[in-house]
Amino acid sequence: MTITRVATYEYKNDYLYIIIRQSPEHGPKACILCCGIDITRFDALCRGTSGIISNPASKGLQLLLTDISAMARRKGVNSRPLDYGHCMPISPRGEGWYRESLLLDNVTPKIAKELLGYGVKDLLIKVLTACAPAALVPKTIPNPAELQNYIQSLENKS
Repeated sequence: MTITRVATYEYKNDYLYIIIRQSPEHGPKACILCCGIDITRFDALCRGTSGIISNPASKGLQLLLTDISAMARRKGVNSRPLDYGHCMPISPRGEGWYRESLLLDNVTPKIAKELLGYGVKDLLIKVLTACAPAALVPKTIPNPAELQNYIQSLENKS
């Protein structure tokens, strides 16, 4: 049996996660992108900000995949839908998560890091614009624990 080391780039806290992981079984430069947002944790911040079946957190995650796909294409990376089962072993467990996934091909480590940073900021902008329009999105994304504390502080203000 051969063990293959794979690179993983991730941003994870109790509110959201984005993981980009090499996937040699899909090709030499392939990665899976797994992302999710905990709808129940965002409820306190987003409640009452949108229509009856329109959750800004889940919509933000759906739009994020479109934006990441567009950015990836501009960088020469192909993207296509991926069954979320590939992400289950590396994603947070528990109730309340809305999850999405993509297969990315022709990804370099530099591009993976760029997509990760872009994804976190883009998701934050989308959700906060709808749920807490007066909130400032940090210019540079803080570490996952600091971002979690920031989101919690916004909930306490609402």
